[in-house]
Amino acid sequence: MGDHRFGRRTVLQGIAGGAAALAAAGLLTGCGGDGGSGRQPVASDGKPRRGGRLRAAFTGSSMESSSVLQATATPVDYVRARIVWDTIGEIDGSKPVWRIAESVEANGDATVWTLRVRDGITFSDGRALTADDVLYTLRTFASQPTTQSAFLAGLDAKGSKARDKRTVELRLKSADGFFDLALAQSMFVFPDGTKDFAKAPGSGPFVLKQWSRGRSSLLTARKDYWGKGGPYLDEIELLSVTDADARLNGLKAGQFDYAGALTLPTTRSEANNPRLRITTAPRELWGELSFSMNLSTAPFTDAQAVEAVRCAIDRQAMVRTVTLGKGEAADDVMGRHQSWYDTSLRPVEYDPDRARRLLSSGGLKGTKLSIRTSNYEYGPLEAATAFVEQGRKAGLDVAVDKVPAADFYTDMKSLLGAPIKTSFYHPLPLPLALRSYYGPQASYPFTGPSDDTLNGLMRAMSASVGRRRTGAVHDVQQYLYAHGGDAVFVRVPTVAGATPAVGGVQAYGFFDYPSLRDAYLAS
Repeated sequence: MGDHRFGRRTVLQGIAGGAAALAAAGLLTGCGGDGGSGRQPVASDGKPRRGGRLRAAFTGSSMESSSVLQATATPVDYVRARIVWDTIGEIDGSKPVWRIAESVEANGDATVWTLRVRDGITFSDGRALTADDVLYTLRTFASQPTTQSAFLAGLDAKGSKARDKRTVELRLKSADGFFDLALAQSMFVFPDGTKDFAKAPGSGPFVLKQWSRGRSSLLTARKDYWGKGGPYLDEIELLSVTDADARLNGLKAGQFDYAGALTLPTTRSEANNPRLRITTAPRELWGELSFSMNLSTAPFTDAQAVEAVRCAIDRQAMVRTVTLGKGEAADDVMGRHQSWYDTSLRPVEYDPDRARRLLSSGGLKGTKLSIRTSNYEYGPLEAATAFVEQGRKAGLDVAVDKVPAADFYTDMKSLLGAPIKTSFYHPLPLPLALRSYYGPQASYPFTGPSDDTLNGLMRAMSASVGRRRTGAVHDVQQYLYAHGGDAVFVRVPTVAGATPAVGGVQAYGFFDYPSLRDAYLAS
């Protein structure tokens, strides 16, 4: 998969026909109604019935792989992995919900975490799943170029151990009060000693029977699955379809029962189609668009330039034009609707006159901006284009630097060094997202190196435990609101489509890569 840091960003570029979705950033995200928890069925008021084959289309690319270590490279691989390999845990409503783990608990200073393995879980080859399998999985992910390795960077792999068949002691290199959230980020468990990761048995409800890169996968249900409820389906067929229009047209033509990652423009005309259900992600799983300003590069070394850009953004206009009226305005920091979000932050007002006044002084007079952006998915290019006119009203000379989709994230040096660029932040638990973009260990410092104050707040956040965790997250958000370089201006809904018979598709943290574990076709 190449450099592990680009895991989920790889998925984003796959949407545009390129290569790669931004793991750490939630640059990766069953399905619920707008504002729900993500656990509601996609469609159908009917009762689940057992049997049948679900045909579901997701984005694919030339990077597709059947290896568990490459599972997050494309959405179609991600969806398949979630039903072949069970995870340690997953996210629901901003909090971990444990799967293979029965419990995960920290010691007093969050330097040691104890994971208790659920009893009675078996792999598809009949082997019992034990603490040794969990430990081997985490050590492998941490040492390989995988998406998961970014979340496990603080794990002391050698110092960790299996205390007995059901207990894993995970030692960290330093205190991390949010390591439970990291353990719920797609840690697909496979057997101890696995060498062929393309054929690693899983403990999930389905087994891979056929796979063809760039075309399709066929999975069959396990009769001995340990979980309750499903699987309801006999088979799931996953289709690799890169183009969003093709996914929607295939759904309308009856080729697919479910189609993921549809775009707002393509679904606008289908809202009242009784043969389809267009489903919107829960609000906490919406994407967030930002103009990321590099605070170490002119003109944004001057705080007045940052404030001028923020004042010049007409957020309500962005909602109308970029999200077609379906999204909502954001207030310069990410994570709204998550339980971690600081709801005391006040809305940012559109004030082009103030922006003009700020730009009329000193070295900011005549400021010209070139926004680095691309069409790797819907939203960033449209927002940058809309800001050209908004900037003009505020006295800003704005140009759009459109980079080919395949190059936008592969040329990270140019992207990080650009004075201003569009960022599309995909949902991730807020504490993990903040660490991905800011602070001394940021994987993607789009706004430049963090100052000493922010670095200190980030360290304090990571070391916080128990009830102090939420307050520490708020401290970081308040600092970014006042002094950060991100202008998060609009939140963009993610949508999928299904026939009325489909139900039981669940997001569990990733709406575009949902869990089909309990999917069914209603009678």
